[in-house]
Amino acid sequence: MSHQIADRSALSALERSLVDETSIDGPWNLLERFSDLERVSGTADERAAAAYLTDRLDAFGVSYERFDPKLYISQPKGAELDVVGRTFDHGPLKTVGFSADRTVTGDVVYVGAAGSDLIDDTVEVGEPYDDVGDLAGKIALTDAGSISVSGMLALEKKNAEAVICIHEHDREPHSGISTPIWGGVPTLDEYRDARVPDLPIVNVCKPDGEQLKAWLDEGALEIELTTDVTTDFMACPVVVAEIEGTADPAEEDFVLLHGHYDSWFVGITDNATGDAALLELARVFDAHSDQFARNLRVAWWPGHSTGRYAGSTWFADEFAQDLDRHCVAQVNCDSPGAKDATEYVDMSCWTPETHDLVTDTIDDVAGAPSAEHHPFRAGDYTFDNLGISGFLMLSSNIPKDVRDERGYHSVGGCGGNSDAWHLSTDTLDTAGEDELLRDIRVYAVAVARVLDATVLPLDHVRNTESIRSAVAEYDDVAGDAFDFSPTLDELDTLHDALSAFYAAIENGDVAPDEANDVIKGLSRRLTRLNLVSEGQFVQDPATSREPVPRFSPAREFPRLDADERRFLQVQLKRAQNDAVAELHRARESLPTV
Repeated sequence: MSHQIADRSALSALERSLVDETSIDGPWNLLERFSDLERVSGTADERAAAAYLTDRLDAFGVSYERFDPKLYISQPKGAELDVVGRTFDHGPLKTVGFSADRTVTGDVVYVGAAGSDLIDDTVEVGEPYDDVGDLAGKIALTDAGSISVSGMLALEKKNAEAVICIHEHDREPHSGISTPIWGGVPTLDEYRDARVPDLPIVNVCKPDGEQLKAWLDEGALEIELTTDVTTDFMACPVVVAEIEGTADPAEEDFVLLHGHYDSWFVGITDNATGDAALLELARVFDAHSDQFARNLRVAWWPGHSTGRYAGSTWFADEFAQDLDRHCVAQVNCDSPGAKDATEYVDMSCWTPETHDLVTDTIDDVAGAPSAEHHPFRAGDYTFDNLGISGFLMLSSNIPKDVRDERGYHSVGGCGGNSDAWHLSTDTLDTAGEDELLRDIRVYAVAVARVLDATVLPLDHVRNTESIRSAVAEYDDVAGDAFDFSPTLDELDTLHDALSAFYAAIENGDVAPDEANDVIKGLSRRLTRLNLVSEGQFVQDPATSREPVPRFSPAREFPRLDADERRFLQVQLKRAQNDAVAELHRARESLPTV
């Protein structure tokens, strides 16, 4: 049975038209074509996928631009691993993007586990592998499958010669990447500071890792490993559809709806389903462009998997001023339509001010459970430093009880299907027709509610409350070591002023154009405070983060010595001065009501 709208009465006439006109036929045609294309960035298959997208846009009559920037891409080609003096009948081996490319021989040391780069809400305090000694001349064996960049850097700092990562999967290790540089290409300063780990990395599946540990328990274990990685600048197509709302020809503001089309292997639910959704949404929204005042840009990125979001980062750099001035929201479409994904509880995330917009849409269209998560530093959320409100990184998920019953472990996409994510088995059978159609419709209504809104549906009262909750937690953790009350006081004052501002909008005392300019400016300040530490036109590293990350080092106080506590107090004092000034400027931007 095809997907049925949960509450049609909650949809406007325009929203009903959009969902009624969405079809699974075109999206499924794309999945069938992409199921023959291993869309690794910098390859002929990626270029063939881009050509398919532009051919379909031409057929729909949708305007678009194709760019071919040279992105910094790291293609992992293969790995070898031999145990000296033993026969090792191992399963598939993989290296990762931005691994060092060389052969290493050395004795193995088991270093335990550390955090991963998978999406989760876990808070880790302290350095990974803190209890591991010097590893000079040694190969580190770790149970951290999708090892975090901070974990890799920690092992390099301890002089490891190479790293073998044991993955949770029994048959094939997940593919991945090891650089903390968002966008892949480092600045000259980052390059000189050697911020990318210079280590050969080999991933093994769980049974092979257990065998290595068992041999290590018997005594010394010597291994020779080789990694084959090509890292270079490569031309990669970026496709951006332009759908101009003509209801107000003078309006320049737009929504950016986007996702990556490159993949590991054929990557059906990561992210051919997202590409199919974007293409269908471009078709349907273009047919109704005369009914929207705001504009819509639909973008397909390369370089997500082997360039650490290189395509979206290129776009953010190239069009930074336009994005800053006119982008009212960025909407990420990644991993929708996984078979048996029936809820939006574990993987979807959004910035706090978009909460009601997103959850109301899910209720109205899908009638499915949903839960809020702080946006992860992942998934082409490249626009955080610019301060752009965002929603729907990742999409629906397979319920946890179903995943547990199937023996799945935690992964960062494919609706939670760990037998598909970053594996050769992410094939056509992992997608569901009804699930994909439902998710496309969720995106259609959520985006329409931004394009069609007289006043932007971004609730910065709620945003301020969310930020305050995070800062209050840091204040509790810091105790007497640091006082966050200046930030808390400024947030309370801003909260009251924002409440009055939104009430004035509701009463008609603030004109919509003025209200929207103010709301957009609030996003620039509050989103950056909530999500990033670095400047507006740079990129925070691709590492896990907490809310208000410039304050999160406060968690370190209990484990620091006296001098380190003083150093951190100076760091937090400066961060607080900056935050208080930004909050004050946000309050000053509000009109007198």
